[in-house]
Amino acid sequence: MITVYLVGPLFTEADQRQRRLEGERLRRELTARHLEYQLISPIDLPLNEGGASTPEAIFEADYHYQCEATHVFFDLANEDTGSHMALGILLEKKLSGKPIHLYPVYSDSRIGRNQAAGLDCPIGYNAFVIGGLKANTIPVYFSFDQACDQFLKDLETPGWSLMSIKNGCFQIK
Repeated sequence: MITVYLVGPLFTEADQRQRRLEGERLRRELTARHLEYQLISPIDLPLNEGGASTPEAIFEADYHYQCEATHVFFDLANEDTGSHMALGILLEKKLSGKPIHLYPVYSDSRIGRNQAAGLDCPIGYNAFVIGGLKANTIPVYFSFDQACDQFLKDLETPGWSLMSIKNGCFQIK
């Protein structure tokens, strides 16, 4: 089974709307392909339904699902510290040899302004974070749709099938 986890801030109405749109697209795409999947979007977890949650409960729920994830999308454009903590946890999973597919998204219109290009332009992104992605040859996407399109292509990689999933993790044979 594919386990997709969505990482991103949930603080504003716009953030919440974006997480819901991301979840809707992924559900639609995965269902249309008749794949067995679990989609975890923290916006849908009971502890984010308006009730008071402790920091410990939020961490334990998020960490649990992140550890189960086989594919993770990150909204990193607004420098949300929780999203960056998740990136660190999941980058460590990748570095320890566990199969994980990471789709970091920097959907920031400033990236292409004033003849500056790419993530190297001086708009304040943390060089340690950008360097971690680059050093580990993790592609960066400039929209969720771009990342989702790549995710769908990855699922169509020759040799991929539900039989290539071992111990809850996606592996290309």
